[in-house]
Amino acid sequence: RKIVRRKRRSSTSSPKSLGEQLYDWRARKDLSQSEAALKLRVSKRTLQEWEQGRAEPRHLAKDAIRAIIDR
Repeated sequence: RKIVRRKRRSSTSSPKSLGEQLYDWRARKDLSQSEAALKLRVSKRTLQEWEQGRAEPRHLAKDAIRAIIDR
């Protein structure tokens, strides 16, 4: 399994989106999208949509996700 690393953002750029935070969390934990989706209890496709910025989780889900990825 191979995780393709994204280019680093400069320190002057805007705060990371939730998708970027999810991607970084997954890379730190060395998880595939399938494994991460299982931990977050969502489908792999949903996780892909979030990471790529095409969709956003709802308010309560965002809070739960942030609690998981901030551990």
